[in-house]
Amino acid sequence: MCGVIRSRSAHCWALSLLLVLSLGRPALAAAPDSTSADTTKTPRGALLRSALLPGWGQHYNDRPIKMLFFGTASAVALRSVVVEHRRINTAPTPEIHQDRAARRNTRLLYFALCASFAAIDAYVDAHLADFGSDVQLQMRPGGALLRFNATLAWR
Repeated sequence: MCGVIRSRSAHCWALSLLLVLSLGRPALAAAPDSTSADTTKTPRGALLRSALLPGWGQHYNDRPIKMLFFGTASAVALRSVVVEHRRINTAPTPEIHQDRAARRNTRLLYFALCASFAAIDAYVDAHLADFGSDVQLQMRPGGALLRFNATLAWR
């Protein structure tokens, strides 16, 4: 019986991972639309997307590695919430029932934190999208060099 549960769980994990990885693939034959009037990415748009589906805001900001990280982490956390929720009613004693409910609530907190971090990351990343690359760090045999260039506009 235990092998069946583990096998089913492994299949769910594999399907979840496949779903997250398939969302990370770039669209085939996707050409930028030159007729689109507004191509700027807004921080609010990134925040709302990532709040609805963790990782979507990172995809919106063209950050595929972050998208996979936040998407996978939130999928794993949500899956663990579902697993713990299903185990609650099979508890033989009230103490175990209470422990399983507490574990489920902790897993739900992990999911909420992951989704919140994804939304905050997408918002900040969209704000910093036009940030210049004026800061450079170079490693040399004699030591490291940190160079910062600033442009000031006087009016």
